[in-house]
Formats: sequence, C-alpha cells, structure tokens
Amino acid sequence: MTRSRLSTTDDRAARTTRRSFLAGLAGLGLAGPGTAAGRTDAATTSRSTDSRPDEGTFTDANELEAVVDRAIDERIGTTTPGATVAVVTGDDPVLVKGYGAADVDTGVPVRSDETAFRVGSVGKLVTYTAVMRGVERGVLDLDADVNSYLGDSAVTVPATYDDPVTLRHLGTHTAGFESALDPDVVADPGALDSLEALLAGQQPARVRPPGELVGYSNYGAALAGHVVAEVHDTTFEEHVQAEILDPLGMVHSTFAQPVPSDRPGDLATPHVRDGDSFLTADDVYINMRPAGSLSATATDMAAFMRVHLGDGAVGDTRILGPDAVAAMHSRHHVRHPAVTNWRYGFHEYGDPEVDLIGHSGATVDFASYLLLAPDADVGIFVAFNSNPSEGPKAVVDEIVAEYGLQPAPTTPTPTSRAGGRERAETVAGEYGPTYLPRSGPLHVVDLLERLTVEPAADGRLRTTTIEGDARRWVETEPYVYEEVGGHDVLAFEVTDGEVDVLNVSSEPTGVYRPVPFHERRIVAGGVLGTALSGFGLSLVCRGGHGAWRRSKRRRTDEGAGTEAAE
Repeated sequence: MTRSRLSTTDDRAARTTRRSFLAGLAGLGLAGPGTAAGRTDAATTSRSTDSRPDEGTFTDANELEAVVDRAIDERIGTTTPGATVAVVTGDDPVLVKGYGAADVDTGVPVRSDETAFRVGSVGKLVTYTAVMRGVERGVLDLDADVNSYLGDSAVTVPATYDDPVTLRHLGTHTAGFESALDPDVVADPGALDSLEALLAGQQPARVRPPGELVGYSNYGAALAGHVVAEVHDTTFEEHVQAEILDPLGMVHSTFAQPVPSDRPGDLATPHVRDGDSFLTADDVYINMRPAGSLSATATDMAAFMRVHLGDGAVGDTRILGPDAVAAMHSRHHVRHPAVTNWRYGFHEYGDPEVDLIGHSGATVDFASYLLLAPDADVGIFVAFNSNPSEGPKAVVDEIVAEYGLQPAPTTPTPTSRAGGRERAETVAGEYGPTYLPRSGPLHVVDLLERLTVEPAADGRLRTTTIEGDARRWVETEPYVYEEVGGHDVLAFEVTDGEVDVLNVSSEPTGVYRPVPFHERRIVAGGVLGTALSGFGLSLVCRGGHGAWRRSKRRRTDEGAGTEAAE
C-alpha cells in the first residue's frame, strides 16, 4: 500500500532507531518491506548491447543484466521503492536501466534516461573534475594557496598554520578544517544563499595543519567549487553546466536547485520507510552546492564515467586531456601504504592492492555509489530514491564480486616478527574518528561512532562497534592487521609505544585517534561506535536527527520572517 506524503515533522524522528541514526550519518538509512513490490517491467529503460566481444570484463550483456536484475529485484519494495543503474566499459554503456517507482504515490516508473536522482557527494567528482580542468588550462595550481584565487571574494582562509590550504588539500580532504556533518541543508529553496555568502559565514576552524590527516569536509569541497567559479568569473552551477554537463550531453543533470523547469525529464521523489511501506517525503536543498546538490540520470552518469575511463573524452567531446585524467586518478595523499588512500576527489575502494576508485553519496532521502575499475575499463553507478541501511554500495559490491574486479579475501598470513602480544596490548583502547564533530550539538555522533580495539589470542585483535558487530584481525606485519574473511585492514601509527593514528582501510573519509581516558564511554559488548561503510557523510540524513530538523525548520522560518520584515 501507499501512504500520503510525509512532511519533515517530529513524528518522523520519533520512529527512528539508533541504528537508522548512525546509518543515516553514513549516508545510509532504514531497510524493510515497502510499497513497490518487485521490479515492474514498465519501470525499466534498458540500453544493453546486443553482444560483446569475447574479451574484457562483460562478455555477455544479457548475463550482466541478469546479475544486476537479481541484485536490484531483491531490494525493490524492501530496501528502496526505485533504483537506477549504469554499467559501462570504456566508451560503451553495457547496461543503463531503471527499476521500480520514481514516486510511490503516482506510480510513475523510474526511467534511466529521464528520471534524475539526487546523487549527493558523488557530485563532488564533477566538482573536482572542474578543478582539474582549470589546472590543465593553467588557471589553477593544485599547490597554490587557495587565497590567491579569492582576492575579490568575501571568503578568506585564515593563516592559522604556516602552510596554506591548497586545492590538493581540498581534493583529498586534508585541509585540516574542523569536521561538520551539515552542508547546510534547508527545507525551503528560498533559504538558499549565494555560495560566497555561505562560505564566508560558515567557515569552520582550521584544527590541523594541512596535509597531515584526512578529515572529510563538505566545506572543503564547496570551497573548491567556489575557487573554480571565481577564476572563471561566473557561478559554480553555470560553469559546470556549460563546461562539463552540457558538452557531455548530460542534459538531465544540474547542480541548480530547485531543478530548473526547462530541464528535460523529472526528478525522482524522495522516500522514507514507514513500517511495511514507503512514504514520499519532502525534498531538501543543499546550500553547499559543489559538495552535494547534483541531480542526474543513470544515462548521464554513464557519460561521466566514460569520460574518466576514456582518457577524458566521450566520442569527439573532450573534457580533460589524458595526462589530466591520469593525474586525477593518481594518489595525492597516502594515509598509510597498507590501506586505501586518496586520488584527486576519488578514494580507493576495497582491496588496497587493487586499482578500484569511487565515491558514495547521499542526500536526506537518496543514496548513490559510483565505482571505477580503470584497469578493467569498467564503471558502475547505482542510485536509490531512499536512504536505506544497505545502500547502493551493496549492489556495487555484488557486481564487483560476480565479475572478479577484485580477488576474493584470502586467509591472512601472520607476521613472523616476535612481540605480537605486546603490540596488540599497545594498540588496545577506544578510538574516535576525525571526520565527525568534536564539539557542538552533534558531538554525540562522535560518541556513537567510536571503535573499541581489544587484544585476542596470539597477538590478534578484536574490534567492536555500538551495534555489537565484532570482527577479528590477524597481524600481518608489525601494527598492520588484516581482517579475517574480508578485505579490510587496520594500520596503526605508533611512536614511542603510543598510538598516534589508526587507519581503517574501509573508511577513507578520515582516520581514528585514541580517545583520552576521561572521555571514554564504554558500553556492554564494546564501545559506542560503529564503522561507517561508504561515505555518505555528505549529509546528515534523516535517522535520529529530529532536533537537527527542528533547528533547520526554525532557521528557515526565521529567515523568511526576517526577509518579510525587511
């Protein structure tokens, strides 16, 4: 059954759980039975190749479609009401398809070439592609002080440290800004500010020297977009539309909010879980547009992936030169050589030894994931018009496993170095992430995301999250531990017997720091904390943030009232 539209009210927050709160902050949300049971044939638009050459990853397009159909069918009506998928190899879209309902109230189906989804932080990849275009043209330098591009802007990065913040820092989330979950989400498009005014008015403190540690930053991505706009003397939205989206034929895509009425196609409706059904929800708007306001169809995202797999060109349309693409896909920041690290705008995925790069995204009630396998010449994009606890990345994971884009996990080989038990005792403790606020009303999130590390037999480790999820790890070299039964890696940086940093391979959004004893909060079965999967830290999502919603609503209403009074 379908239900009436659900507005942003307190009863929505009242139905949330601690799990949905944490999942929401990770760019994920609730899962469960829903309204759009099964995949409706009328809801699909497929552009599959009739045949493939007997080489490459996808030798049979029909087989690929069957694999994707199975993965999505399991989720339509239970995890999300609708989904859209694009799989490409090089310059060839192998599968572009829509599933389920774009809107459960109207029954409008998802059409891959007409139904746009809000893709959240996946849009950052477009932003950083625009930066790299500026570098290639010689108007930007990845290692120049960003202030050198802001002379006529109200935005200035303070000289808190000796070294300045650069575009390289912004593209690897190493600028050292204090983390903030909220990219300024508003319920009323009338409350959207100019990007310049927003960045000047909501500038976070610089809390670490640049280049030192990863700490995911929506502000940093928005600042990068503002730099692009400043050097081209236009708005960010206009520049990206004219220089990237329109030339690639991504005519259904835009960073503009609300979506302009003259854009073709329709925007999928956001949905939330309510018991055994889905409810349509109010849309929200992202003030930090370069960090997460992109809406796009699967067809359009296929074109974007083809650019990055095709040395910067699709057909006769070139967006970047081959050298610029190679530079963007190369490593720009190494957290630790044993874990996933940062390319420019992209983070590494899965096995650190395999060349897989991607980005996840979420808005309040949408979720997405984009993955590139450059060595295999493959790109995968999946988006949902809901934000479930098992998001689009789970579908990407299944495709990666089915086609062997990374090797299956192997049994870790223990290090032969003596002292394993002592090292395990050294690293035992409670850890908090750098990608979450350490102060303010959302400081509670930092408490909920903590991770406990405990010694186990033979120098092994056991980690525990707030949900009681426990994993075991084998030390393969001193202070480096591989997951039993998975691809994940823990890498500790230790100085004089004290842990400085814990790097978790599956969480490239930041690193973990030891929590001082007086700040620890231990609970039965482990610490408060949960390992974030993916990267939807782009937005504070719906679960458990009723207070945040109320404050946003008040601010929007007060702003409207102030404008009316003036």
